[in-house]
Amino acid sequence: MPRFSVLVPTRDRPDLLAFCLEALAAQTFEDFEVIVSDNPTRSPVKDVFERWSGPGWRYLRQEKPVAMHDNFERGCAEARGEYVAVVIDKTILHPSALAVAHEALRAEPADIVTWRNDGYTPVDESRDVARGRFRASAATVVESLYDPAAELTERFANRMRRGTDPVNYVRAKIVFGAYSRRLLDRIVELTGRVFYPLAPDYTSMVPACVLADSAVDVGRPLLVSYNSGRSNGRQQSIDPGHARRFVETAGGPAIVGSLPVPGVYASHHNVVAYDLVSSAARCPPGTTPPLDFANLLRRVREDLDAVGWTDPAERDAQYAILERAEDQHGIDPEPGLPEARRTTKDVLAETLVRFPRTESLAYRAARVPHPAGELFTSPLDAARAADEHYSVGARS
Repeated sequence: MPRFSVLVPTRDRPDLLAFCLEALAAQTFEDFEVIVSDNPTRSPVKDVFERWSGPGWRYLRQEKPVAMHDNFERGCAEARGEYVAVVIDKTILHPSALAVAHEALRAEPADIVTWRNDGYTPVDESRDVARGRFRASAATVVESLYDPAAELTERFANRMRRGTDPVNYVRAKIVFGAYSRRLLDRIVELTGRVFYPLAPDYTSMVPACVLADSAVDVGRPLLVSYNSGRSNGRQQSIDPGHARRFVETAGGPAIVGSLPVPGVYASHHNVVAYDLVSSAARCPPGTTPPLDFANLLRRVREDLDAVGWTDPAERDAQYAILERAEDQHGIDPEPGLPEARRTTKDVLAETLVRFPRTESLAYRAARVPHPAGELFTSPLDAARAADEHYSVGARS
């Protein structure tokens, strides 16, 4: 049995998968297997897999496209390792990532191992997918145990926006670490499977936090995340049409009315809250915290204020639903940026990722600086540099 199974679910991004697999081929730790679970609609990645595959690597292809959570589930069922990590195709592990995780688990045996990440921003993704900017800037600490139940309480509280706290954002999520085979088996025994709609990383996290006996944070990033303008999460955050299609495709048309704030599909926090409460319903009563609905409404308003609305009627309809919910719960919203005060700079800055071909031009026209960081020829080079940076820090 290998120490780690690394599941790579992919869909129509052979360009980014090549970086991901090259990084796996360069791992300094050897006791692992790789499972690429391909779910293409137009661009199978078997040729990319064969270019980088090593002993024990496996390629799986869905006969026809399936929902994201089903693709995760099939790949996870094939994993044989003591620990299973999910590395999505737009993320690149540091060369020493699995070795660092192994050492952390030797020091602190746990059901969940967590690592952190840094972002890599392409200069112009449409013309050169590789070239981008990166800075290794995360604060690092020694590995330590943490309480999965406490992390779950923070998720349900919605005290701050997702991603504001980079440590809380990654903890207990399988896409930023690995789960033990024992934990995965317990999740299946309790809920019937590991991954459910809408977002498989959140729907697996809830029962994992309930069932895990312990969790260890390695204290440093082991991953570089490629900030693609075409990523589902980014498009969902700014494009209401994309957000609605994602929800309806993953969970069915009726699911829009089943969100915690029914009908508000243009809020990423509302969609994540659905994942949390639906997953909690599959756990024993009293094992998960209550959802702080007042805070959720505050986060939903922030989401709607950040959307690049193109249809005034859709915008008004989404706000009307929110305002009714705020009235019912006695929430007095803080004013956002009025539509009349929105400048060309605001609009361009919000819509860069929706129109990646004009990304560099829009940055210049809006006088919005490119994200800070050193220029790299590829995200793999950035991952190597980050690994060296954090490894030196750990030794000093």
